[in-house]
Amino acid sequence: MYFNIQRFSNHDGDGIRTILFLKGCSLSCAWCQNPESQSRKRSLLFDQRSCLADCQLCAEACSHIQRDVGRLRIERSLIDQQQLIALQQVCPTQALSVCGQPADADQLLAELLRDKPFYQQSGGGVTFSGGEPLMQPQLVADLAQRLQQQSVSTAVETCMHVPWKNIEMAAPYIDCWLTDLKHTDADKFNQWAHGSVDRIKQNFSRLAAIAKRLVVRVPVVPGFNDSMEELQAIIDFAASLAHCHELHLLPYHTLGINKYRLLDQPYECADKPLNKPELLQDAQAYAHSNTHLDVVIRG
Repeated sequence: MYFNIQRFSNHDGDGIRTILFLKGCSLSCAWCQNPESQSRKRSLLFDQRSCLADCQLCAEACSHIQRDVGRLRIERSLIDQQQLIALQQVCPTQALSVCGQPADADQLLAELLRDKPFYQQSGGGVTFSGGEPLMQPQLVADLAQRLQQQSVSTAVETCMHVPWKNIEMAAPYIDCWLTDLKHTDADKFNQWAHGSVDRIKQNFSRLAAIAKRLVVRVPVVPGFNDSMEELQAIIDFAASLAHCHELHLLPYHTLGINKYRLLDQPYECADKPLNKPELLQDAQAYAHSNTHLDVVIRG
């Protein structure tokens, strides 16, 4: 299952890239900018601002959607996947939309190869993202192998919170690993992301020995890891990894907040971007003085 193909990106690997976004994630980070990606199944989004007040098409197509005093009342938990399929083409204004399409490797490969001239000219390629793309390891491995046969560079954005066998399956065909290292404290990580930091650390240690290129990325989130002590611990762990030379600090932003409204979910993180340039500069200086890492602050 995938939910987007984004073309002409220059932030997720070298050169001009096409990003394939796959659904499903084993974490549920409080600041996730793609909450529609967390479920492995289709997700229903609704934007009241675009809804036609006198339209009944979605209510006629699904018994779990009703119009109530000019607004839609949607019983999301009762809508099954077949009903979501039926809803995909119903709304004339796209106020109601369904996120998620079945992933066919042959069709996706053809779509990804459309931009091959741009990859060749810019030194770019294809990046697998999500969600967590390695929740679908066979698809990633298959596509990455076939892309490499076409001389197309591959990268993957991963939270590393998957079984090692999933990583190992794709590893021979991935040129660049863009890997999240969000925290080193097990309790705080579990509280904010609902996962095991020990699993992530173990995967990092094993991947570092075989990855062609390993880039550690740190989302710096208010209240979660925005202290010098926490960033130093993350930097020290990254510096201990074999063949890891790059670390990117990613200041928290709020670009994904609106998606929570569309999903009718609460947003439980800060409602303002991180505004601590001195902290990021100090962390960068610490890494340059105490480790071999090349640390970059991404705006």
